[in-house]
Amino acid sequence: MSTNTGGIAGLYANVVADLQAYYDNAVLLPNSMLIPNSINISGGAGDTVQFPLQTAFGVGATLTEMEDIITNHPNDFAATGLNIQAVKRGSGTYVTEESLEDGQFDQVRNAVVSQLSSSAANATDIAGFRSIVNGTEVVPTDADVLDGTGLKALLVNSTVGAAAGAIDLNVVFSPQAMGYMEKRAIVAKMEEDVQHDRHIVTGTVRNGFGKLRNDFTKCVGSITGSLVTTDNATLSDFAQAVALLRAGNAPADASGFYYAAITPQVEYILSSFINGVNGATSVGSLSDVGNRALVDAVISEAIGIRWLRTNNLVTNITNTQG
Repeated sequence: MSTNTGGIAGLYANVVADLQAYYDNAVLLPNSMLIPNSINISGGAGDTVQFPLQTAFGVGATLTEMEDIITNHPNDFAATGLNIQAVKRGSGTYVTEESLEDGQFDQVRNAVVSQLSSSAANATDIAGFRSIVNGTEVVPTDADVLDGTGLKALLVNSTVGAAAGAIDLNVVFSPQAMGYMEKRAIVAKMEEDVQHDRHIVTGTVRNGFGKLRNDFTKCVGSITGSLVTTDNATLSDFAQAVALLRAGNAPADASGFYYAAITPQVEYILSSFINGVNGATSVGSLSDVGNRALVDAVISEAIGIRWLRTNNLVTNITNTQG
């Protein structure tokens, strides 16, 4: 890296100092409120973390004196493991020498930090929401595969929209549904491009998501880009998702809430409810909730859900069952 001018050296120092804080406030899912099962392996060897998994277990039984507990009432925890591998995400930008020479240092610094942190944060959240839906970062080709088997979340309103129409996948999930690992916190690098009299700045992270319990995740479909209420996502669909989670003993957060991440269109459709009408409660103090992204994302709390707005959900996929 060449830093022949005070301007570019100052820019690099400022980007390095600010990038982590900006990223932490921009990313949503890697948050201990949403995904408490998190492991940081920065500085260690390898790129994979194994999270222990536990099968569902039965209710204890009433026992007689001297009864053989293990033989008659076994509860095999059958612990296995889920490997989550780090994936590199990030972006880069150019900074011309003229932009620094012309006295726009603060604007350039803010733009670089904002672009790099937001790009990495969005890439991370997109990967996380895909993993909630499908157990991998691969988007399903058709919503009709979301039947709750394997690592595929159950689509509770499977006939939403028109036949073979496009839908978006809003998600309702328990904080215990997912695992997250981080190998590299966001880091900035800079290189001089002498040929074009400019500088290349990049910001990258390495992280990964995995689904620990598929039955702790549900999807609610909504018509892509549509604000109409006919044959679209309804409040009852989300209530059904909550009921299924509770019936499956999916743990809620410390306040008894699950989380629902919804598109802007669904936020509009349900706005009369989630903005405080018809029994919805307003959000209390968020000082202990988490980072700025989570504070900004939380719309309201109602029907056992903390509602989160986001533009990083799985969208515009075919629903043959519509």
